[in-house]
Amino acid sequence: MVVHVRILVSFFSLLVGAFSLSISVVYTFGPDLAKTTIEHNLQLKNTFNEAAEFVATYQAQQARLPTSQEFEAWAATYPSVPYTSPNGMKLQLNSFPDEAVHLFGPPPKNAFLLVYWRGEWFEYYSSWANSTSLVFEPSDYYLLGSKYAGGSIAIVVAIFTIVMGWRLWPNKALKWGASFAGTP
Repeated sequence: MVVHVRILVSFFSLLVGAFSLSISVVYTFGPDLAKTTIEHNLQLKNTFNEAAEFVATYQAQQARLPTSQEFEAWAATYPSVPYTSPNGMKLQLNSFPDEAVHLFGPPPKNAFLLVYWRGEWFEYYSSWANSTSLVFEPSDYYLLGSKYAGGSIAIVVAIFTIVMGWRLWPNKALKWGASFAGTP
């Protein structure tokens, strides 16, 4: 019975180690996901600037900020294209999310916040800070500051898991296809 458990644990370790190693190698040497995210952030920053310019121009011409509905009507004139279109962006005038206040500080009177839903989180443009929540530093996207540092550690852990699976194998002469009934 103990041999069977060791075989199962060893096999599982080898399987997990091999899978982890392949994922770690692709993560470390494959496409740079931070680069793509930063490219999208640059597009979104331009869109935030365009929307903020619309709000500022509207305020200068009408002596008031546009309502949320007026902003959405303007934004709806653009095609619905992720990151490069204000279509789907929201304008907030009175109540601001705690996350935005924490990030940009308390808003003054006549401040506005542009909000863009990214599919998993919100991005913000603050009129009072003239700043966004967008991140442009590649190291901020990686747990250890670099995809190579994190990937290298993941590769080492995967190799360790494979070695431990191999060392747990109860009898190196026992073949993979052998019966679990105790015949080597």
